[in-house]
Amino acid sequence: MFQVIPPVIGVIILIVIILVVLTVIRKIAGAAKDITGAISDVAEIAKAVSESKDEFLEQPPKSVSGQTSLLLPAINRDFPDFDYEEAKARAQSVLTSFLQAVSAQDPELLTEGYDELVTKLENRIRDLKNREVKESFDDIKIHRTEISGYRKSAGRCILTFQSSIEYFYYVTERDGKISKGSREVKTQSKYDVDMIYVQDRDASLDNYQAGMGVNCPNCGAPLKMLGAKKCTYCGTPIVEINIKSWNFSDVREV
Repeated sequence: MFQVIPPVIGVIILIVIILVVLTVIRKIAGAAKDITGAISDVAEIAKAVSESKDEFLEQPPKSVSGQTSLLLPAINRDFPDFDYEEAKARAQSVLTSFLQAVSAQDPELLTEGYDELVTKLENRIRDLKNREVKESFDDIKIHRTEISGYRKSAGRCILTFQSSIEYFYYVTERDGKISKGSREVKTQSKYDVDMIYVQDRDASLDNYQAGMGVNCPNCGAPLKMLGAKKCTYCGTPIVEINIKSWNFSDVREV
């Protein structure tokens, strides 16, 4: 025969069961809170790592070979009307426009330059099109530009500007996938930009270089003197065209 549990004992057993259940629930809730807290901590760490990822991956700006203070006096002696700030701004514009032209595959974006530079740009764009890839330079920023070289040879003067530069660089394949570089991490690099003045056409190495010479606007005679203020044949003043006779022949990464 089954024994009947007294009501008092039944109530006690029920209370014990309720207490046990509440205890278990509290423990489960505490464990869940700890897990939630741990997940939150991990999420915060992941967020911090993600936000600082570029800082760790990006390189500092490249240093340039700054020889401006040493070379500019010699340039000014040869060309008294040479405007350094104007020339530097033009060099930076040529560098930026050259890279933008590569990105857009449009040589018309190049701001200025001799045929030698235009041909180099066109050949690079043609090669990219033949390989069916796109080379991109986005968000270009120039940190610093200095004169890094000045030399005279074969009837011409070559002035080299060196620039420290950064950009997002990446190569996109035909299927749209990036095979090189990154859209998220900037590349730090430096470039040389050559600016040329041909002062003696007779001393040039070939007909192409001779074609870059400057003639007197009055009599057409070649101007053979560095920074000449007047034509040696007819005496016509030519000061105003000196800076305009400088142009760009090359852009190269170093």
